[in-house]
Amino acid sequence: MATFLKAPDTSSKLDILSASARFDICLSSCSTNSSGTSGRIRDPLDPLRKWIYPAHVPGKGRVGILKVLQTNVCKNRCTYCSFSALKDNVVRTGFRPDELAKAFMELVRTDMVHGIFISSGVGVNTDTTMEKMILTAEILRKHYRFDGYIHLKILPGASYNLIEAAASYANRLSVNLESPGRELLGLIAPDKDMIRDLVLPMKQTGEILRRGARASSQTTQFVVGATDESDCDIMKTVDWIYRRLFVFRAYFSAYQPDERETGRPLPPEPLLREHRLYQCDFLLRAYGFGLQELVFDASGNIPLDVDPKTAYAMMHPECFPVDINRAEKHHLLRVPGIGPVSAERIIRERIGNPFHGLEALKGTGVVTDRSAPYILFSGKRDRSSAYRQRWLFEETACSGWRTGVFPYRNETFSNKAKTAMPQPPSSIYPALAGKPVAWRGRRLT
Repeated sequence: MATFLKAPDTSSKLDILSASARFDICLSSCSTNSSGTSGRIRDPLDPLRKWIYPAHVPGKGRVGILKVLQTNVCKNRCTYCSFSALKDNVVRTGFRPDELAKAFMELVRTDMVHGIFISSGVGVNTDTTMEKMILTAEILRKHYRFDGYIHLKILPGASYNLIEAAASYANRLSVNLESPGRELLGLIAPDKDMIRDLVLPMKQTGEILRRGARASSQTTQFVVGATDESDCDIMKTVDWIYRRLFVFRAYFSAYQPDERETGRPLPPEPLLREHRLYQCDFLLRAYGFGLQELVFDASGNIPLDVDPKTAYAMMHPECFPVDINRAEKHHLLRVPGIGPVSAERIIRERIGNPFHGLEALKGTGVVTDRSAPYILFSGKRDRSSAYRQRWLFEETACSGWRTGVFPYRNETFSNKAKTAMPQPPSSIYPALAGKPVAWRGRRLT
């Protein structure tokens, strides 16, 4: 039986409702890198700061964001959720809108936070809970004159007029898809219909943002490993929502069973898988990669033993080596060790002063240990380099890696060499137009 607090103080509510919000990944700093370091708990030894997350806000640098639920009372039976209606041992409580706004502003005045992310369980019904979340934001904007960052979660099945109201107060909105398919979602969230409750509100949010609102972007999240979905399933869905639903970014949360949970057949999902998904997502958003260029194994999953960009290079020896002094930007971006910033520097600095070796290239930020096997300097290898390219047929022929995944058509997986380096895409994802794409996890080049 669930436990209810009749009259908890504000500090207790902050601790309970911020702890419940920790798995809702909304910030770049909350993702996990390949070393296994998670951003879900910032400072567990400090009771005041343990649920404050660092975020990079354009024009303001690194700021603290409070992640909190309006309430953890929820009627939905999501199996992955720490405050699901299925859980009997959860202390249930919630904030009144004025109470949460006041508590947050007290943190702002102490300079501990400069923004807030508000999510919530679904209490009596979706719209009643959404109204409380929106009222909290309205009080912050109108009563306290708070002009900082507000992120509001759009709850499943929220009404159109409430999405409009949320967009008028928030800087960012988000609708969590959680799973890449309707049937898979039904296994972990039996009370949600993917199309009616998630895709439709996401579509409506995109339409509102396109017309112009205070909110400038929307994001989503996938729970990774709570079902038997493949990475290919996830990335195909990510590509689709970027192209069709005006979504700025997807987040990935590796399934981690509640420590109090018993009888759950699935073990914790490796954090490295979460990290590889972030890397593939970044290739799509910032490097101009197409979905069909991502590498998957025979099971449709991203290889864990090598980063996705190196896997691409190993799969396509016909595209390498790339000449540093002649290649266009989209060719440079497919070289392991070269990222968007270093590619721009190469193009700028090679004018009238071509690069002649790896030492000179280091000044641009290129990770030369990774790039050396895949590059030339005016048609020549670096003389000091003893590197060789890692060819697919030499090292990974038995892995069953494939490229060539296309949405909305019968997939044809082929590892046959292509005749030329892929050309740059004719258009970028609509929601990314004119916006910087940041990577705050472990560096991906």
